[in-house]
Amino acid sequence: MTKKRVTYTWKLNTERDPDSINEWLDAQSNIRDSLSFLVQVMQERFGNVDIRDIETSKELLQFMHDQEIGPEKKEVPSGRKAQASSEQETEEVATEETNAEEDQEEVDDIFSGIDDKAIFTRR
Repeated sequence: MTKKRVTYTWKLNTERDPDSINEWLDAQSNIRDSLSFLVQVMQERFGNVDIRDIETSKELLQFMHDQEIGPEKKEVPSGRKAQASSEQETEEVATEETNAEEDQEEVDDIFSGIDDKAIFTRR
């Protein structure tokens, strides 16, 4: 049986960088809603797993790295740069037309797994 928590206390002074955490918390209009949102996003991406698990941690760090550099900045090995560039240009031209149609039909819903009954307000 899982624990039914009502509250959870977080002692920030035991953290490695409590000032940084406090700065982030101070920037939130509603700390509870912000933390709840983060948990829901993590559940959607990784499921209900221990985030400190080595495999999950690797996947999270890779995901964050990919988001940071973006798809246009990813490095291609030098021997394949010219070939990859021409293939990419051909692929881009072919997909631009279909992307316009797909964008109209499909809504990019990164929040599809988040509880739509949850209320996140900004005060």
